[in-house]
Amino acid sequence: MKQIILESITIEELRQLIVETFKELHSFKEVAQKLTEDKECKFLSRKELAKLLKISLPTLHEWTKDGLLKSYRIGNRILFKECEVLLALTERNFTKFQRGGNHGA
Repeated sequence: MKQIILESITIEELRQLIVETFKELHSFKEVAQKLTEDKECKFLSRKELAKLLKISLPTLHEWTKDGLLKSYRIGNRILFKECEVLLALTERNFTKFQRGGNHGA
Protein backbone atom coordinates (compact mmCIF):
# COMPACT_ATOMS: atom_id res chain seq x y z
CA MET A 1 0.00 0.00 0.00
CA LYS A 2 1.28 3.47 -0.88
CA GLN A 3 1.68 6.05 1.81
CA ILE A 4 1.15 9.74 1.32
CA ILE A 5 3.30 11.95 3.47
CA LEU A 6 2.50 15.64 3.59
CA GLU A 7 5.27 18.02 4.46
CA SER A 8 5.11 21.78 4.61
CA ILE A 9 7.72 23.70 2.65
CA THR A 10 8.20 27.35 1.89
CA ILE A 11 7.38 28.85 -1.49
CA GLU A 12 11.09 29.40 -2.11
CA GLU A 13 11.84 25.72 -1.43
CA LEU A 14 9.05 24.74 -3.84
CA ARG A 15 10.45 27.07 -6.52
CA GLN A 16 13.91 25.54 -6.06
CA LEU A 17 12.49 22.02 -6.41
CA ILE A 18 10.70 23.00 -9.62
CA VAL A 19 13.85 24.62 -11.06
CA GLU A 20 15.94 21.54 -10.24
CA THR A 21 13.33 19.25 -11.80
CA PHE A 22 13.30 21.25 -15.05
CA LYS A 23 17.11 21.22 -15.15
CA GLU A 24 17.06 17.42 -14.82
CA LEU A 25 14.42 17.12 -17.55
CA HIS A 26 16.46 19.37 -19.85
CA SER A 27 19.64 17.34 -19.38
CA PHE A 28 17.64 14.12 -19.88
CA LYS A 29 16.29 15.52 -23.15
CA GLU A 30 19.80 16.38 -24.35
CA VAL A 31 20.98 12.83 -23.64
CA ALA A 32 17.97 11.38 -25.45
CA GLN A 33 18.60 13.60 -28.49
CA LYS A 34 22.25 12.50 -28.63
CA LEU A 35 21.15 8.86 -28.49
CA THR A 36 18.80 9.35 -31.45
CA GLU A 37 21.58 10.98 -33.46
CA ASP A 38 23.86 7.98 -32.87
CA LYS A 39 23.65 5.24 -35.47
CA GLU A 40 23.39 2.51 -32.83
CA CYS A 41 20.11 2.39 -31.03
CA LYS A 42 19.17 -0.62 -28.94
CA PHE A 43 15.88 -2.41 -29.63
CA LEU A 44 13.75 -3.40 -26.64
CA SER A 45 10.94 -5.93 -26.44
CA ARG A 46 7.57 -4.98 -24.99
CA LYS A 47 8.44 -6.71 -21.73
CA GLU A 48 11.87 -5.03 -21.46
CA LEU A 49 10.43 -1.59 -22.17
CA ALA A 50 7.57 -2.00 -19.71
CA LYS A 51 10.08 -3.01 -17.03
CA LEU A 52 12.36 -0.06 -17.90
CA LEU A 53 9.50 2.44 -17.71
CA LYS A 54 7.93 0.68 -14.71
CA ILE A 55 4.56 0.40 -16.42
CA SER A 56 2.27 -2.51 -17.24
CA LEU A 57 2.03 -4.15 -20.66
CA PRO A 58 -1.56 -2.84 -21.13
CA THR A 59 -0.31 0.71 -20.43
CA LEU A 60 2.48 0.23 -22.96
CA HIS A 61 -0.09 -0.99 -25.49
CA GLU A 62 -2.26 2.09 -24.89
CA TRP A 63 0.69 4.46 -25.29
CA THR A 64 1.61 2.74 -28.55
CA LYS A 65 -1.99 2.74 -29.80
CA ASP A 66 -2.35 6.45 -28.91
CA GLY A 67 0.80 7.24 -30.92
CA LEU A 68 2.93 8.30 -27.94
CA LEU A 69 5.50 5.59 -28.70
CA LYS A 70 6.58 4.24 -32.08
CA SER A 71 6.87 0.47 -32.38
CA TYR A 72 8.44 -1.73 -35.04
CA ARG A 73 7.11 -5.10 -36.11
CA ILE A 74 9.94 -7.46 -36.97
CA GLY A 75 8.54 -10.85 -37.84
CA ASN A 76 5.98 -11.59 -35.17
CA ARG A 77 7.74 -9.46 -32.54
CA ILE A 78 7.00 -5.88 -31.58
CA LEU A 79 10.11 -3.89 -30.70
CA PHE A 80 10.86 -0.33 -29.64
CA LYS A 81 13.99 1.76 -30.17
CA GLU A 82 15.22 2.79 -26.73
CA CYS A 83 16.52 6.17 -27.91
CA GLU A 84 13.21 7.02 -29.62
CA VAL A 85 11.28 6.12 -26.49
CA LEU A 86 13.46 8.36 -24.32
CA LEU A 87 13.11 11.24 -26.76
CA ALA A 88 9.33 10.77 -27.07
CA LEU A 89 8.91 10.85 -23.31
CA THR A 90 11.04 13.97 -22.85
CA GLU A 91 9.28 15.80 -25.67
CA ARG A 92 5.92 14.91 -24.17
CA ASN A 93 6.98 16.26 -20.76
CA PHE A 94 8.30 19.52 -22.20
CA THR A 95 5.27 20.26 -24.37
CA LYS A 96 2.95 19.50 -21.48
CA PHE A 97 4.63 22.01 -19.16
CA GLN A 98 5.59 24.80 -21.56
CA ARG A 99 5.15 28.31 -20.25
CA GLY A 100 2.38 30.34 -21.81
CA GLY A 101 1.07 27.38 -23.79
CA ASN A 102 -2.17 25.49 -23.51
CA HIS A 103 -2.37 24.49 -19.87
CA GLY A 104 -5.33 22.19 -20.36
CA ALA A 105 -3.76 20.11 -23.15
